[in-house]
Amino acid sequence: MQFEVVTLFPEMFDSFLAASLLGKAVAAGRVEVTFVNPRDFTTDKHRSVDDAPYGGGAGMVMRAEPLVAAIDSAVAARGPAHRVLLTPAGAPLDHARVRALAAMPRVLLVCGRYEGIDERVRALAIDEEISVGDFVLSGGEVAAMAVIDAVARLVPGVLGDPVSAEEESFARGLLEAPCYTRPPELRGLRVPEVLLSGDHARIRAWREAEGRARTRRVRPDLVADEIAARTHVCLLHHPVLDKDGQVVTTAITNLDIHDIARASRTFGLAGYFVVTPIEAQRALVARIVGHWTEGAGREHTTKRTEALELVTIVPALADAIARVAERHGAAPHVAATGARPRPGAVPSAELLRRAGSRPLLLLFGTGWGLAPDIFLSVDSVLDPILGAGEYNHLSVRSAVAIILDRLFGFRERF
Repeated sequence: MQFEVVTLFPEMFDSFLAASLLGKAVAAGRVEVTFVNPRDFTTDKHRSVDDAPYGGGAGMVMRAEPLVAAIDSAVAARGPAHRVLLTPAGAPLDHARVRALAAMPRVLLVCGRYEGIDERVRALAIDEEISVGDFVLSGGEVAAMAVIDAVARLVPGVLGDPVSAEEESFARGLLEAPCYTRPPELRGLRVPEVLLSGDHARIRAWREAEGRARTRRVRPDLVADEIAARTHVCLLHHPVLDKDGQVVTTAITNLDIHDIARASRTFGLAGYFVVTPIEAQRALVARIVGHWTEGAGREHTTKRTEALELVTIVPALADAIARVAERHGAAPHVAATGARPRPGAVPSAELLRRAGSRPLLLLFGTGWGLAPDIFLSVDSVLDPILGAGEYNHLSVRSAVAIILDRLFGFRERF
């Protein structure tokens, strides 16, 4: 595996490339790292690589000419390479991206500095932009080291035990199970008995269970499909508000039934409750659903049937909560949604962490939103959907789809 690093500070990599497993891989020739310094491609006596930004502003900008010349020189000297710019504006680095980079014969890493690089470098000499996190570093060198280290671990022969790379965090979509070594007891804390048993089947099962439990607790977004399978949407027609702020009961709409059911099916949810205290309205929902699940509509399209089979009609929120608890064997974590910010509202990832292993019930209001008492009785309130301006009047169908995508939408991580 060959890495080319374009950097103003190649000396920063000296100890990094000489130590530990990576140092052994470099010494054995399994990993090769070469450097190109943009200063070697300047023409003034000060070897300047930066200049003031056009349009004004704080800081300096890396000039395009020396950077592009350095990249071109590396390619001319040692052959084509996949050219990566390390930048906070790049796509997040994850295990899937690391694996893809490890499959490439040569990767060229460009380390920015100062306030940023001239935008024309991206257009002329960059194939991909990568970020190692939502924070800013003084330069791309530390990020380049992270990429080199992560990719090198997947190069055959770098790790002493090739199984290690397969059992690490993220390799199978889960965090790694807790690790222990001698002594068997430390300050009253004992190593789990199963790890001392010598029963390899039990140990594998324990590690699988512990890794999954840790993932649910710390990174529930990695097992979003598992959480979706115990999540229900609940559309309330009472108690909700009208435009004057009065508590009312709203009428059922055919579109809400169909579109929210289809969104629930798309994201793998366990069910969709329609809540109304009006018996005639519940009968209407039953007729609509029955047409597609048991009547002529079933013959028309099975896809609509799959979605409408998720619908359950109940007279009150308490009934929906009871049914979720009965189905999953635990009381649900109930979360309310609304169109405006509220104190203590949480983002999607935090909501998944709070729910933990409990089922999740997401409440959506019709009319002008859920009644205030609902927000006082739930376990969590989810961050609202906010657009570009003051206008914020999405249909409840649109809101459900957006929030389900935030919570459970597929992201190609592994």
